[in-house]
Amino acid sequence: MKKHLAPLGLFIRFLTYLVIAWSLGFGLFFFKLPKPVEPNALNADAIVVLTGGKGRLEAGIELLQNGSGKRLLISGVHPDVVKKELITLTGAAPKLFNCCIDLDYAAGNTSGNAEETANWAKEKGYKEIILVTADYHIQRSIILFRHALPEATIQPYPVSATISPIMLAREYSKYLVTVIQEAIRPALNAETRT
Repeated sequence: MKKHLAPLGLFIRFLTYLVIAWSLGFGLFFFKLPKPVEPNALNADAIVVLTGGKGRLEAGIELLQNGSGKRLLISGVHPDVVKKELITLTGAAPKLFNCCIDLDYAAGNTSGNAEETANWAKEKGYKEIILVTADYHIQRSIILFRHALPEATIQPYPVSATISPIMLAREYSKYLVTVIQEAIRPALNAETRT
């Protein structure tokens, strides 16, 4: 009877350690949420805003108007949203949108944002990018953007956001998956080449 319980006991112990490790990591992730950055402290070729949260568009447009970057890409725009709606939503001058703002409708998630930004930056010759997204989302976004644009300098611009603990835990879990994927990617690439 004891022999049958041994694997179950090991499994329960493993799960307990896993939950403890996840919880400690989550606490660290929470306390390491980046603080807001002074807009004047940043300077780059371009600015990229990831849609999906309050205050991001306004922050990106403010950076553009302050001269922190020459051009702005709004990545992950919903297909039904037109430029006129964004002008109304942000209060930016239509001429700013016409001269200096590009819209990306293709990206459907953060990986897609990174890929579309990489295509855009390569086409425009941009090597320094300010990345604007929510504070809880910035750590995972930076990893994906640095992978998609290894030759570029990515400067984070976190926007303070209020989300529920469940949503934060979900983002932390996605962050962990991204960290693991990036850690094993070189081994997988080496295996594919052989």
